[in-house]
Parts: sequence; C-alpha cells; structure tokens
Amino acid sequence: MFLNDLFTILSETTEGAKSVFTIKLNREHPIFSGHFPGSPITPGVCIVQMAVDLFAYVQGKTCRLAGAKNIKFLQIIKPEERDEVEYQLSWEPVGNDYFKVKAVVCSGEIVFAKMSLQIAC
Repeated sequence: MFLNDLFTILSETTEGAKSVFTIKLNREHPIFSGHFPGSPITPGVCIVQMAVDLFAYVQGKTCRLAGAKNIKFLQIIKPEERDEVEYQLSWEPVGNDYFKVKAVVCSGEIVFAKMSLQIAC
C-alpha cells in the first residue's frame, strides 16, 4: 500500500522468521503536508501499515492487518529530522495464512514503536 510511495526499502536482511529493513521515508509525500502542516510527523496508522507492507514483501503476496494485540508509540518520527528508520520483524504462523508478527521500529538507540500484530496473507 505504501511501499515505493510513502517509503522505499534501502536494505533488507531475512533469516528464517526474522527480517530487518532499513527504509527511507518520502519527505515529499502529501500525507506529511496534512499531518501536520509546518511540523510533519509520521501518522501512527502509517507506521503500522508499513510493517504490514514489509511483511507482505517478505511473504511475496498481498497481506492485510487482521488484528493488533498491542501497539506502543514511544517516539514521534519526524521525517525532516530522521527519514531513515529500521523495522525489525519476527513472526510465527498461527493458522492457515495467519501470522503473529512482532515489529520494532527504531533508529540506533531510539525506539519509535513496538507492535504485536495479526496479519493475514
């Protein structure tokens, strides 16, 4: 949904049921002009959807968010200050085409978000 629009993948490492992505946010994306004008921040719903998009990329198929057990936004992602962030994903299957996915969004020592998601593919 947002891949190659709101963000691009700079690097990816996948081993088994774990992936680490470095992504670059598109500072010029229209979403930032409305959220918020003059002081753009990455909307929480976009941070979650980017995790779903990255998981779909690893799986090589279309996926959707089926549920969220726990989402914690710990820091604001301001694209004008930091437009490269890392997504750390780990997952396990929990049924036919359903996965329990844990995601950490960070940059160095700064943790922006932690999530426990249910994703259907």
